Amino acid sequence: MSSRPMRFTAALLLSSLLLTSAPGSTGWAQTAPAATMTLPTGVRFVTEVEGIREYRLPNGLHVLLFPDTSAATFTLNVTYKVGSRSENYGETGMAHLLEHMLFKGTPTSGNILESLGKRGADFNGTTSEDRTNYFETMTNAGDNLQWALGMEADRMVNSRIAQTDLDTEMTVVRNEFESGENSAFGLLYKQVRSVAYDWHNYGNTAIGNRSDVENVPIKRLQDFYKKYYQPDNAVLTLAGNFDPEAALAQIAKDFGPIRKPWRTLPAEYTVENPQDGERSVTVRRVGDERILLTAYHMPSIRHPDMPALLVLDQILADEPAGRLYKALVQTKEATAIGSLTNTAADPGLLMYAAVLGKDDDTAPAQATLLKSLEEAGSTAFTDEDVARVRTRVVGSYEQLLSKPEQVGVTLSEYIAAGDWRLLFKLRDELEKVTAADVTRVAKTYLKPTNRTLGVFVPTAEPDRVTVMAAPAAEELLKGYVGRAAQTAGENIPPEPAAIEARTVRSEVAGAKVALLSKKTRGERIELVMNLDFGNAQTVKDGSDAAGFIAPLLTRGSKDLTRQQLNDRLEEIKTQLSVSGGASGASVRVSTDRAHLTEALELVKKVLREPVFPQADFDELKKGAVDGAESGRSDPQSVAGQAISRAFAQPGAKRGDLGYVSTLDESIEDLKAVTLDQVKDYYSKVWGAAQVQVAAVGDFDAQTITAALPGILDGFDSGVKYERVSLPLVTPKTNDIVLNVADKANAVYLARLNFPLRDDAADYPALAVAMRIFGSGTDSRLFNRLRQKDGLSYGAGGSVSVSSEDQKGSYSAYAIFNPNVTEKVVTAMREELDRARKDGFTDAEITSAKSAILQESRVARSSDATLVGSLANQAYLNRTYVFNADLETKISAVTPEMAKAALNKYVDPANLVIVRAGTFGK
Repeated sequence: MSSRPMRFTAALLLSSLLLTSAPGSTGWAQTAPAATMTLPTGVRFVTEVEGIREYRLPNGLHVLLFPDTSAATFTLNVTYKVGSRSENYGETGMAHLLEHMLFKGTPTSGNILESLGKRGADFNGTTSEDRTNYFETMTNAGDNLQWALGMEADRMVNSRIAQTDLDTEMTVVRNEFESGENSAFGLLYKQVRSVAYDWHNYGNTAIGNRSDVENVPIKRLQDFYKKYYQPDNAVLTLAGNFDPEAALAQIAKDFGPIRKPWRTLPAEYTVENPQDGERSVTVRRVGDERILLTAYHMPSIRHPDMPALLVLDQILADEPAGRLYKALVQTKEATAIGSLTNTAADPGLLMYAAVLGKDDDTAPAQATLLKSLEEAGSTAFTDEDVARVRTRVVGSYEQLLSKPEQVGVTLSEYIAAGDWRLLFKLRDELEKVTAADVTRVAKTYLKPTNRTLGVFVPTAEPDRVTVMAAPAAEELLKGYVGRAAQTAGENIPPEPAAIEARTVRSEVAGAKVALLSKKTRGERIELVMNLDFGNAQTVKDGSDAAGFIAPLLTRGSKDLTRQQLNDRLEEIKTQLSVSGGASGASVRVSTDRAHLTEALELVKKVLREPVFPQADFDELKKGAVDGAESGRSDPQSVAGQAISRAFAQPGAKRGDLGYVSTLDESIEDLKAVTLDQVKDYYSKVWGAAQVQVAAVGDFDAQTITAALPGILDGFDSGVKYERVSLPLVTPKTNDIVLNVADKANAVYLARLNFPLRDDAADYPALAVAMRIFGSGTDSRLFNRLRQKDGLSYGAGGSVSVSSEDQKGSYSAYAIFNPNVTEKVVTAMREELDRARKDGFTDAEITSAKSAILQESRVARSSDATLVGSLANQAYLNRTYVFNADLETKISAVTPEMAKAALNKYVDPANLVIVRAGTFGK
């Protein structure tokens, strides 16, 4: 449950199209064409666009169905047109607070958080300026779909919204608010929005005002719920694997009886006045970086200027071709730049930021930032600029429609803006944008008098930007048809035996290869190539320099600049990333069948023909140093480093493999790295000493196996490969308290180590015990600290074990207000003591086993996750027989086994605890 996230990254056009969600399990084998479906009584078919069908119930509920027989899960979204824009005086944060309250349950549904957790669902609720959205992704097995529809219908009008629940959830939301207060960018973002708007509620963030959240009367919250949580103010979206005819009948059965309310929703008529001059705000708080953030008013997402503005935003803030990136980052005036475009139903903001080091002079960067933006229209944009963005846009839409589990969450913003079809209409208009359009909107909106950053300057005449009203969605979409829907892929049950039966394992060019070929929506393919190299001595000698190699590989290759590589990847609808360090690397590729050969050729160029540009190395190095510096005043970073140092190898000295550096030492080491050291480590150590390759998707195996020798043959550094493994460290118990100045949110971390592998007899029982105790929204720790006591927005515990060494660890965490630190420590201790003493009930064991198995199936349903598992199996010389055997053992766990395992491995007498925050003296 969260408010709309504040992203600070390089601009990604329509980044909401690429939201994360988890696929799931098997379901219906057939889908019925819309024309042949028998509709329930009173249900009306409205329209169909690109495979998405719209229906309407008599009570006003809109229903969107996007069936896909190749998916293994369904995703159910319910979007209510209520957000921060709907709130009145004293109600800020109410929509978000209410979002939290609706997980508390109804008289018949019980606690919804627990129920979703027990079913292994991937779920959340989010609130933005214009809407609150609830979604859950689940396997289409058993009664999951029937239960999910019934639950959403029930909580639409029957949620308790009780004072007892508000008493605990208010403090949880307040803790979420306090967590945001730890972010320097979050503080600045909130203030800039507040100053940019005089009257409109977009000046308030969805998290709201602290005093409103703390003091809202329950009656006011109940009235707010009754007003907006009604079928005529909601859109239900069901995407993925389901029978559309059966699903629509179930929707009509569950939601149809809800009476259409008599009330009429109030019109939202506030219009923000044109800005009369530059505005500014300064935030002075403890921190370790400087940030510049400038905002310009822009029109509604429905306005004809919006497509050109989105293209403008991408051209300005892209990396590395963007004007801001070139002007600020490549000149080293800033460490990073980013954009945050608040597209919404009413006029929003174009926002651009630059991050600097703590001791950097902001004046040059500020001057460059404002000049680059406000003089952008003076330098005409080119057809090449626009074409690059157009390619990326088309690819983004195609990727969205190939993943039905993402469609509903994405559509929620367009539903709130007026109509879900706006997503497709905007895509079509984006493809028509010209360079002249981009130049025009830059001149229109990027003006000093429309900016929030500077100071007021008198002028002889007003120089205002008046944002014209956008047409109604109905008018804009009159006669709109859209494009043909993508063909569905093939559904393979996410069971170990079914996956193993389709996997072909072999050895090619010295690499262990695992291939699972199947039909996919959009003919997409996921591929992973893992490389192992080096040994203990090379890691010891060059780990700092090695950390720069992977990010530099995609910064330019022989005959390809960084921008040319990015352009080529976008042209062939491919994402390519490289990660790694001193002892291994991983290459990930997401492409389609038509471009697989070209994508593999680029993999070879990136791996084998790097050029290591000096300017890019300097940029990465400065970013690494500034990023490390920013951790000085972050409680989570401070606590994490402290607990890592507590588990360092005993007696290890600086430079040893088992040593954990202090922050100052880490920064000193980063500053000392040279580009020659980076090149030297690559040439002497990197290579294909040991390789695993896995692919899942719509491909011909011969295409991959034929390409591997060209990528791998001769890629040998000559250094003998030996896996690096350090002894298990079990330090004495310790309780460390660290003061971090001026932070509203504190962090609790706890850890202990023990000898255990994932193939040990005790592991399944320990996994089940930990699922009950600390993992998931139905765990004891979560229920105690959040649901019952209202102490923490997030709390939990987990166990991790190695697949190779006798190494395991237990860890627990919580975030909280520093004033309740003793209550948090007590709750953590009491819950662990209770579990060790009393064990677990039969019902808890049954629920935990079911959740673990369903979560595993959901994970195996994601091709991106599945391909990583196949590569890891190749490394471990395992198959899915191991997974099937582990699941059988988990199914056999009893309460006695779980209790015994927890007591054997998780002894509170061995815990190292770290608390970091502003605790006072």
